[in-house]
Amino acid sequence: MPDFVTTIIAALIGSVIGSVGAVFADYWLTQRKEKLAKREIILQRYLFQLQDAIEMFYYRLNNVAFSAGGRVMSDEYFEVTTLYAFGKVLALERIFLLDAVYTQLDGLYPELGTFLRVHRLDRNVQYIDLYQYDRIALAESIIEREGEVFRTSTYLEFRKRYEMPGSREKQWLEPAVNAITSLSPVQIQAMLKFLKIEADRIAKRTGIDSSLNKDHK
Repeated sequence: MPDFVTTIIAALIGSVIGSVGAVFADYWLTQRKEKLAKREIILQRYLFQLQDAIEMFYYRLNNVAFSAGGRVMSDEYFEVTTLYAFGKVLALERIFLLDAVYTQLDGLYPELGTFLRVHRLDRNVQYIDLYQYDRIALAESIIEREGEVFRTSTYLEFRKRYEMPGSREKQWLEPAVNAITSLSPVQIQAMLKFLKIEADRIAKRTGIDSSLNKDHK
């Protein structure tokens, strides 16, 4: 084979390999960029909110049971604030199910999705006197739908509906009120331990700082 033909063939092969390599490199970079963007959405829209809700409920329980809060707040204030703190965690867990977040999490943070699904608060409060559909009612009372997006209610949105004269929500959530007002110190300690473990796992897998790690080492 003439040398010039060999040179042309080698150049063509090199060109093809270079083109294929460039395509694969571009594909890899695109996939990586999309994964990072998806991770940021999951962090901002879901995990930050869950971490915040866990901490809020932790501090509410701790304040009521082991600080002066339980002695100085009115029954009405205790009722609506504790319902909201408890319900917000349940609401976010419900949104995680509705938006298939748990399965997405395992692809971004290995085993975190499975852990949060198995160890969600809804499963770990079955020892208190609150049936499954009463827990669902509490969760969904703190969920808003905006187009195709679910979000949790703000405290004022929830409180406005709950305190409205003739409120149906107050009637529907009566079992939840009875459950939280009858929690024993042992049950509260179990909840606090569970919430701390969940916050720790989120912090370790995602790098989201948890105030529980700083305040309760």
